[in-house]
Amino acid sequence: MIMRGSRSMRAVALVMALCRAKALAPAAPRCATSRGAALRATVETATTAAPPTTDLVAKTRAFLESGTGFYSAPDASMLADDFIFRGGVVGPLNKADYLDTMEKLGVYRAFDLDANAYGFVEDPRDPRCVRFFLRNTGEHVDAWQPWGNVPPLPIRPAAGRTAVRGPTETGRLVFDDDGRVRHFATGLVVGKCEPARGDCNTSGLGAVLGLFHAVGFGWVGNLALIGGFRKLANVLAASLDPSVPKTKSEADVVPAWWIE
Repeated sequence: MIMRGSRSMRAVALVMALCRAKALAPAAPRCATSRGAALRATVETATTAAPPTTDLVAKTRAFLESGTGFYSAPDASMLADDFIFRGGVVGPLNKADYLDTMEKLGVYRAFDLDANAYGFVEDPRDPRCVRFFLRNTGEHVDAWQPWGNVPPLPIRPAAGRTAVRGPTETGRLVFDDDGRVRHFATGLVVGKCEPARGDCNTSGLGAVLGLFHAVGFGWVGNLALIGGFRKLANVLAASLDPSVPKTKSEADVVPAWWIE
């Protein structure tokens, strides 16, 4: 009886030990989905790509100075055919839609802006990616009508409301094998407390939305923060009023490499 009881106790102890080991075992990763696999493949491709043979920081500076469509007229030759723009709320926009949208917004014609970009660094995980910070400053210098032809009521420079002092934003460019911009991201604000200190006059918003606040029409910019309004703008741009700038490309024309 004693031996049989001893064997029973050992069996119970073994079962308890196995249960404890299973409970402490690491859980299976949740990203084992097609989307997760695609994202990992994208990262692996970036990290195993051949290192760039040109100075991508210099190319980044050149793009900000003369190719964005925001600080200057857009330069299509600087963009890869499978280019994607992604802002804080706008995007993704493919190459054709981005160029069209920047022309219709007309920021570079109505404002004299400087990115004041700094802190350029090549991403150690992606040798073709350059990250940086920027703080938009400048002046509203000409009539601005970024919503299309209707209503025909442009915002004109007004005394005391022409200066632009934007918050600190992060930016990112990713280049292709030929040194053209494949991805541009900006409008991602990191200087959240700067408005309270009086360091900016855009209500803490960056890029185009911040410009509306700087010139006294913040309520117009705030409309773009509403998802339903952005969808409506895209419907108008696609079928009713081609003068309206798009806020997002249709899914079937977004390059397959882009994941979000």
